[in-house]
Amino acid sequence: MRRHLHTIALILFVLVFLFDLVLWGAVPGLPDVGTSIERSAHAEAVLASLYLALGVPLDAAVGALHSLGTGIMTAGLSPGFERILAEPHVAMDLIFSSSFNATHGLIKWLYWAAPVLLVLYVLLWIMRPKQVAFIKKR
Repeated sequence: MRRHLHTIALILFVLVFLFDLVLWGAVPGLPDVGTSIERSAHAEAVLASLYLALGVPLDAAVGALHSLGTGIMTAGLSPGFERILAEPHVAMDLIFSSSFNATHGLIKWLYWAAPVLLVLYVLLWIMRPKQVAFIKKR
């Protein structure tokens, strides 16, 4: 089992990263606050900017992913839409410093899970057990 831990970490990283791309790629399509969040992300959050840059084309290519991302982001962030509209330049700060509901907590957790899983994968890959051959094969 230990020899497959890095593979499991890689699979989890890919799944979480793709889900982040779907979620953050839908941000420009959010009603009223999408552009504010996008501008704030490009100014303040490098990781969110990366998710946006890669996620927007993915969501544009597959309409179902865009509607899924828009639905989840709206459900998670809608309690904070008024505050984001009032102060659009600090939208990312409002998103990450507040806790609106359980969906919002999931969005924040997934946001940080991808880089953590990537580091975990690299560490597990470096520490993976190597196969040692004591007897040479003919």
